[in-house]
Amino acid sequence: MRNKAIALLTIVCLSASALFAQSTIGAEVTTLEHDTQQGTYNSLVQVDSDTYLLAYQGLDGDGFIKTFTISADGATVTQVQSLTHDNINGTYNSLVQVDSDTYLLAYTGQDNDGYLKTFTVAADGSTITQVASLEHETANGTYHSLVKVDSDTYVLAYAGTSNDGYIKTFTVPADGSTITQVAVLAHDYDGIYNSLVQVDTDTYVLAYSDAYSDGWLKTFTIPADGSTITQVATYEYDTQQSTFGSLVKIDSDTYAVTWYGYNSAATLATNSWGSYVKTFTIPADGSTITAVAV
Repeated sequence: MRNKAIALLTIVCLSASALFAQSTIGAEVTTLEHDTQQGTYNSLVQVDSDTYLLAYQGLDGDGFIKTFTISADGATVTQVQSLTHDNINGTYNSLVQVDSDTYLLAYTGQDNDGYLKTFTVAADGSTITQVASLEHETANGTYHSLVKVDSDTYVLAYAGTSNDGYIKTFTVPADGSTITQVAVLAHDYDGIYNSLVQVDTDTYVLAYSDAYSDGWLKTFTIPADGSTITQVATYEYDTQQSTFGSLVKIDSDTYAVTWYGYNSAATLATNSWGSYVKTFTIPADGSTITAVAV
């Protein structure tokens, strides 16, 4: 019998303080097993007050898009619609909303190439229609992290040829009819486990792992039209091991990165693998990255 990664949607009630405090997180409300064969590389966004859109890799490695309705209290989760948008591969998904009924997906398709696709999705989730597709990377395109810059500009961090770290910008109109690459920057020899966050209107911060699995933060300046990408500041936050990193914005100049890594302590008895969190301050212009707490 082959191994299966079962696809589940689980609703949990969280308190704000529990997100960064090591305490009881909250109570699980309900769970829906929406795919009994496979469910990996998930990316989930909100469509409206009770409708959600999920991109994931399902049976036979295919790329799927599904809609669900979730009640305000989280008591019910109902699958509404499903679309198999790639029957070869659908990994490293990163999904963002373009406008009220249009969505942009970055993912890894056939031959591990990098793709962008747009979809129109009805507010109630009843229909999912693929609109446009762009193969933006023909050598390798993995570890995607996609962020919206303004109404028609998007920035993507990903691992390209030989896992080199890249930043690209694209323009996509509100109806998703076209996807156009604008600018590209190769910022590191390796750039995996990408997590990209917007700092302000033209500044972005990226958490990623390099060729030695060290953990890095970098800031970039990108104008609203995406015409240029300029690296500003760098900070190595882990010199041992950093994998599966995730970066979040806490307030206007404070950020937290969490990752799975290795604590190289003074004695072998206290050496350990585990999950870590560090906080940083970054000004609006991205000129400095300062560690606060770990």
